[in-house]
Amino acid sequence: MKVQNSNLSLLQIEQFKLESGLILDEVEIAYTTYGQLSKSGDNAILVFHALTGSHLLAGEYEQFDDSNLPWNDELELGWWDDFVGPNRAIDTSKYFVICANYLGGCYGSTGPNSGQFYPGKEFPEIDFKDIENTQKKLVEHLGVKSLHAVVGPSIGGLMALEFAARFPNFVKKIISISSGFEISTLQLLHNLEQAYVLNLGKNSEERKKEYLALARMIAHKTYISLELLANRAKEETKYKPEHLDGFIKTSEESYMMHQGEKFIERFTIESYLSIIRGWQNFKLPESLLPNLSSTDVLILSVDSDVCFYPEQQTRLSKILSQNGCTVKIEHLHSEKGHDSFLLEPNIYEYPIKTFLESREK
Repeated sequence: MKVQNSNLSLLQIEQFKLESGLILDEVEIAYTTYGQLSKSGDNAILVFHALTGSHLLAGEYEQFDDSNLPWNDELELGWWDDFVGPNRAIDTSKYFVICANYLGGCYGSTGPNSGQFYPGKEFPEIDFKDIENTQKKLVEHLGVKSLHAVVGPSIGGLMALEFAARFPNFVKKIISISSGFEISTLQLLHNLEQAYVLNLGKNSEERKKEYLALARMIAHKTYISLELLANRAKEETKYKPEHLDGFIKTSEESYMMHQGEKFIERFTIESYLSIIRGWQNFKLPESLLPNLSSTDVLILSVDSDVCFYPEQQTRLSKILSQNGCTVKIEHLHSEKGHDSFLLEPNIYEYPIKTFLESREK
């Protein structure tokens, strides 16, 4: 597959007003597009990425020109490369697909590490609505008249749902994958634990990365099933006996340490805090849900998910049905847990493709 660095683009927003009332100057939103927009401007699909995802949706990429942006080999291939492309689940021979790095992110969009904008100043709190508003500006900038669909896995599903509810009649279909309607108590506490850990290291450049690795480990165990973790773990630990007072003696412990250490190469503590703070504060008013009454919704639920439990998708389906939506929920079997949506295109392709190609009510 051809390296697609030329596929990277930036939306420039001269002034952007946050939900808090603060105004940001010279905002940039990094994004990619795939396929061609129809003359009628109604074949576009907007994809919201997961917590630590990016706008590098499909294709191969080389390291960003800006060496200050985090990078490792995990970013060399688009995170949904097996899902997006000609004749794939999201068929780019039919649809114009858009994916943007979130405001507050660290892959080219304006965020807490954008030193040219925020030298010595604390980046303001970002609400998920702020992210959604920048993406609304983006799709309009690209000439989109209406969206055929918004798609989101994990926290991207929360934003896809809220986006469609806040901009009624602009979105025809919603695909919510391993997501829900609200933040659960378990997610609330996991986010608190990570924020607490990251706060401990904020005044030490050396410890910052260690604490970010630990925060990732706290979260990562909810992203994959224990069976997958055990299967991925190598037979031997790569750590010396004295490392961490001799605690790391098993392949499972070694694997989790490796995940934390690798993560700090491709993300920043400041963007991580910015996005989980937005997640922590997410609350979709039920008063907006009637706006979705003319929207078709596909909910994909994975039985081994312990980040967004299947009960959350069932609750979402019930609430949307009560508000007049045409809802289809698919219960998928996987042994890979929450991250199934990154790993198993074979179980997602048929329901996604069929739903996108079905006629709206």
